[in-house]
Amino acid sequence: MSISAWIDIHLSSSANFSATDLIRQFAKEGWDYADHNGEVTFLPLGDGDNFNWQSEVMDSAHIMNIIEMKQAQGEIVGIQLLRRDSEIGCDMLMFNTNQIGFNLSIARKSIETQGDIDMTDFSWYLERILPVFKNAGLRVERVQCEQLD
Repeated sequence: MSISAWIDIHLSSSANFSATDLIRQFAKEGWDYADHNGEVTFLPLGDGDNFNWQSEVMDSAHIMNIIEMKQAQGEIVGIQLLRRDSEIGCDMLMFNTNQIGFNLSIARKSIETQGDIDMTDFSWYLERILPVFKNAGLRVERVQCEQLD
């Protein structure tokens, strides 16, 4: 049985940010959007709600251009983020300028427990995600963490 875990972040209703600026802020704070082969996993332009993730080797300018166009057209921006100091990552989905979700799907970090409990270590993720918003000057109003077995 597979476990699904995610974090939803709701920002202040007055939040107005550039998706590319936020992704650059994540990169400044230990998250990469390209893997060790230079491959970027993202939702392509015109994807709609299909969530047809694609992976391509591309430079920073090209992926930022795609993200800018997606945001300008009101599309869901999706990009995979990989933590530089571990094998752990997530898929970040920007639904609009005040709702961002993180699907904790890449080497999901778990709390070490006795027995058959497999619980996501949400605090590990929050300690590495929430400061990015603060340092970008964005006010987090609500955080919701969920896990489904």
